Amino acid sequence: MHLLKNCVNLIVSLIVVIISTNNGLTQINIISTQAYDSILAIKQQAALKLLNNEDTLSSSVYWPNIKPALFFSNVRKNITYPAKINQGHSTNFCGYAAMTHLLLKYNPGIYLQHVISLYRTGKTSLEKKSLEPSLAVRNMAGNLKNKAELDILDADQLWFLTLADQFKGYMNVLDHSYNPGDENKMWAGTNLAKFNRMLKDFTNDTLSMVGSDFIRPLKNSFYDYISQQLLSGIVLLYVNSKFLYPHKFTLFKLRAPTHFIVLYDMHDVDNLIQIRYWDYGLKTEQLITRKRLRKLIFGVTTINQEKIEK
Repeated sequence: MHLLKNCVNLIVSLIVVIISTNNGLTQINIISTQAYDSILAIKQQAALKLLNNEDTLSSSVYWPNIKPALFFSNVRKNITYPAKINQGHSTNFCGYAAMTHLLLKYNPGIYLQHVISLYRTGKTSLEKKSLEPSLAVRNMAGNLKNKAELDILDADQLWFLTLADQFKGYMNVLDHSYNPGDENKMWAGTNLAKFNRMLKDFTNDTLSMVGSDFIRPLKNSFYDYISQQLLSGIVLLYVNSKFLYPHKFTLFKLRAPTHFIVLYDMHDVDNLIQIRYWDYGLKTEQLITRKRLRKLIFGVTTINQEKIEK
C-alpha cells in the first residue's frame, strides 16, 4: 500500500511559480491543493463503489458477535469521513486510530480490502505481514462496552482489536494474549518502534524517524525540523498528551510520551507556534510556546513524498 505514491502519480494540475535568479529562471512545481483533494475524492468514491457491491447481510462465522448492519455502516462511515475515526473512551487504541486515519484518507481501498478480508475469512495479508487475530479477540469484537461511540462501531472494534493482537512491542512481552478489559491496559499500548514497524508493514513508502520512548529528538529547533518534514510528506508526532492538553486536571504530569497525533500544519504566529493536528476523531488548532513544543514531542515520523517529476 502506498499512502502517497499512488496519489501523486495522478496529479491533474500544477501551479508553476517562476522565481527570478541571477543565473536565469528557476521553475518550482507546486501541487495544487484542489487537484490533490480531487484525487483523494476519486479514491474515496472508488472504495464506496466497491463497498456497494458487498453482501451486507451475511454474518461472519469468524466474528460471532459482529452484527452485519453495524459492521458495514461503520465501514461506510469510516471511508466517507476518515477524520472522524477515533479510539473510543478509555482505550489504548490511539496509535492504531492514527494509522487508520491516514489509511482511510490516502488509500481507503486498501483499508476496505483488509477489513472485509478479516470479516469474511478471519485473516488478511499485508505487504509484509499476515494478520490472523486470536479466537479470544474474535469472540470479543462486537462486545466492547462503556467505550462511548465505539460500543456500536463493530468494524472499529474488529479492526483495533486485530491490530493490537497482531502487532507487539517490548511493552507486550509479558502480556501477549487477550483477556477481557485488555483494551484499556498495556496489552493494547503502542510504543514508538512498534508504531513505526506497523506503518512499514502497511506501506512501501519511505519513512524517516527520530526520537524514542524516553528521550526527545536531538534537534536544536523542533519548529525548524518539523516544518521541513511537513514539506517532505505526512508527519506523525509521538507526544506527551499532558502538554498537549494542559488544561485537563491531573495531580502530576508524567514526563513520558502517551499519544499519537497527525500534524497537518505548523506556523510561527507572533512568537507562538500555531499547530493544526488530528486526534480523537477531530482536527484541532491551538497556539503553544516553543518551550511547550519541546516538552510535548518525543518522536517524529515522516511518510516521505516522492519528488514530483515535470
